[in-house]
Amino acid sequence: MDDGDLADDLIPGGLKRSPSYHSDYGRKSYGEIKRLAGDNPPDIKARRMKKLIEDSHRLRGIARRPRH
Repeated sequence: MDDGDLADDLIPGGLKRSPSYHSDYGRKSYGEIKRLAGDNPPDIKARRMKKLIEDSHRLRGIARRPRH
């Protein structure tokens, strides 16, 4: 992933239903989100989106598992 990539392009469709996904941040670049998440005080929505982007490969596997 590159800092210029848009958040919506980095997050798969199924994870966009997550409570950590914020559609108003979807058109921001990954670099912008990282900067906002690192501000003092940090932007909570940006922190959640950053984590969702960075963990998307791991979370995608969890989302596909059948629930019992």
